[in-house]
Amino acid sequence: MDSSIGYATFIASLLLCLSSSLIPFANATASSLISSVCKQTQDRFGYNYNQCVKSLWKDIPTRSASNLKDLDTAIVKLALTNAQQSKAFFVNALNITGKDIVKGFEGVKQCVDSYDFAVDGFAFSVRGIKDNDKSVSQILTQVQDEIFRCEKALGSAEIELPDSVSSTNFLTTLCRDVAFIITSQL
Repeated sequence: MDSSIGYATFIASLLLCLSSSLIPFANATASSLISSVCKQTQDRFGYNYNQCVKSLWKDIPTRSASNLKDLDTAIVKLALTNAQQSKAFFVNALNITGKDIVKGFEGVKQCVDSYDFAVDGFAFSVRGIKDNDKSVSQILTQVQDEIFRCEKALGSAEIELPDSVSSTNFLTTLCRDVAFIITSQL
C-alpha cells in the first residue's frame, strides 16, 4: 500500500514539474519571435528595438503566439483595434469641428478617410493571413500609404494630436510595419 501511494505521489510530482516547465518554454518561444521581428523592424524601418518589444509584449495574444502566422494575426488584430480607436477619434473630431472651422477640417476629413481604409485593410489582412492570401502585403502597403496621407494632412493643417491619440497612431503604424515584415516571410 505504501509503495502504491509513493508511486502515485512520484507520478503526480513528475507531471506537475513537466507541466510547469512548459509555460516558460512557451514564453521563451514567443519572446524570441517578438525579439526577432522587432530586430527586423528596427533594421528595416528604424524603430527603437526596446520600444517595439515593450509595445508588442503588452498584448496578451501577441505575447502568446507560438509561430509566425499566429504572431502576424495577433499583431494585425492589434493594429485593427488601434486603427478603430483612431478612426473613432477623427470621426468625433470631424463631428465637433464641422465645416464651420476651415482650418483643419480637410486634414481631419483625410484622417477619417485614411483610417476608414486602414480599418478595412487590417480586417481584410486578418482573413487573408488565415487564408494564405498573397495580397496581404499589398494591402498593408496601401494601409501605410493612407496613414501617411493622414499624417501629412495633419501636418499641413498644423494640427497637434493629444498624446493618447499620437500613441495609438504610433502603435498602429508599428504593428503595420511588423506585420508587413512577418507577412513577407509567410
